[in-house]
Amino acid sequence: MKRSFDGVKKLNAGMIMGILFTLYSVYYLIESFKYPYYNQYGVGPGFFPRWVAILAVIAGIAYTLLSIFKDKIALGDAFPGGKELFNVFSTVVAILAFILIVHYTGFCIASTLLLFILFIRSYPWWKALLYAVIATAIVFGIFKIGFSVPVPVNGWGF
Repeated sequence: MKRSFDGVKKLNAGMIMGILFTLYSVYYLIESFKYPYYNQYGVGPGFFPRWVAILAVIAGIAYTLLSIFKDKIALGDAFPGGKELFNVFSTVVAILAFILIVHYTGFCIASTLLLFILFIRSYPWWKALLYAVIATAIVFGIFKIGFSVPVPVNGWGF
């Protein structure tokens, strides 16, 4: 019995992503015309997004053509499986957990949990926890204390 997704797995992933990227870049280019290109001080707020969009459209077309004629990647080969799929899933879960708890627990606890979930795959639990705490403390120190960036904190201030 032939599986129904076999035809989809053989599609050219690079071509599909190149077309989607080009279409988004065209949309971004159209939206950039809502902002003036010049103002009384020189270049206006439309200058940068317009040129970025033009370059993105060119890059998208070039990538699409390259993926059609030279570097073909099957859609089935582009998606992870096994351990790699678990890594992607655990990363998504860690980010969602961070988003859901950061306003209740504060940045330090949420960030430590996020990093612990990411590090536990490669280190023993105690090293993963230690590295997560150290990395969180460094980031918290740089942004909250060093740059005075308002980060969510709990009742104890971290």
